[in-house]
Amino acid sequence: MLETEDYTLEISVIIPVYNAAAYVRQAVESALAQPEVREVLLVEDGSPDNALEVCQQLAAEDQRVILLRHPNGENRGPGASRNLGMRNARSPILAFLDADDYYLPGRFKLDKEIYAENPLCDGVYHAIGMHIEDSEGLERWNSAGKPPDLIKTMTAEIPPEKLADALLNGGYGHFSIDGLSIIKSVLEKAGLMREDLPLHQDTEWILRIAMTSQLFPGNLSEPVTRWRVHSQNRISAPRNSLRKLDARLRMWEGLYDWCRQKGLEQYRSTIMLRMIENAASKQRFEGKDRGKLNRRLLRVTHIASWLLPHPRYALDRCFWQTLGEFVSAQPTPVQESKRL
Repeated sequence: MLETEDYTLEISVIIPVYNAAAYVRQAVESALAQPEVREVLLVEDGSPDNALEVCQQLAAEDQRVILLRHPNGENRGPGASRNLGMRNARSPILAFLDADDYYLPGRFKLDKEIYAENPLCDGVYHAIGMHIEDSEGLERWNSAGKPPDLIKTMTAEIPPEKLADALLNGGYGHFSIDGLSIIKSVLEKAGLMREDLPLHQDTEWILRIAMTSQLFPGNLSEPVTRWRVHSQNRISAPRNSLRKLDARLRMWEGLYDWCRQKGLEQYRSTIMLRMIENAASKQRFEGKDRGKLNRRLLRVTHIASWLLPHPRYALDRCFWQTLGEFVSAQPTPVQESKRL
């Protein structure tokens, strides 16, 4: 174990940039103000505004700022953009920040202590807090029924070996990628982000990391980052509920297959349950309630409708074992909303 003052922490901060010309300068400056940050990788994702011009200016002003783009200036999405940044990062520690958010002073102070004191630590996560930018963003936030002054955090200090179960089962909150740092070698175990998901790429990736690495809790009561809620960002913008359900279902399906490939049997039944719950929710949303069937039979009907285009699960023993649990005791919508 090293003394904290003898431990050197060198961090690459990865910032995907899309339509954030008004905010990306503050994001970059907040990262460069942290003494542990050695470089900031801006991944410009084919923005329709003048974000590329702002990124070029930032890169010209400070040699620690590296500007990356996808081939032909394409728009590839946040998952592909973060992956491009991770592939090009040169520091042993990776951290993340959205282009319209910003770090608070001392963002990595506790990270340094935790990495120094825990040689097996693969990453550290903290709370992040909300910043209301404008009245339209606040109106959208309130209309969605979200609580004011929200902090995204875990509600308890979970041992690293139990973190994946806590995130999968719910009840302990969750953390954001903006509050996470990891050692780069984590990518060898968890892989990069999925680029085929329109939503939830970071959620799925965090779960893979929690299953394969040792993530330690940092500051869970005070935010280290502010995420901005405004009229243009995707967090406060209205979304198609069916699109969200479909993306989440695809997330669980892919994660289940990944666990099976990696031999992570201990997580398969819980992920299968989340998959079945989301499949039933999607069928309900699409109006496939089949009249006045009793509640238990209705659940079976929902799952049968989903299973038809996914016949491979019919040959999986885990599916049939989990289906019985779901049919007998389905979680309430409130319980489901508290999960990742």
